[in-house]
Amino acid sequence: MMKLLLASASLIVLAACGEKEQTTGSRGDSPPWQGTKNAYMEKGWTAGDKTAWETQLRTRSQQQNEYVKSN
Repeated sequence: MMKLLLASASLIVLAACGEKEQTTGSRGDSPPWQGTKNAYMEKGWTAGDKTAWETQLRTRSQQQNEYVKSN
């Protein structure tokens, strides 16, 4: 009985340690500023505009910077 319990516990532990294959999606080779077609895009931003993309990232990082907010 103890051997069966030990064997089943070791199988559970080994099954939990397994790593699953992470090939569920494709990121593609396109740059991030090429955009996607979804509802979460910034309003007024057009896909393919690299300068606007970089400006938006800079603005967002400044808004999230706690050091700047505390001064």
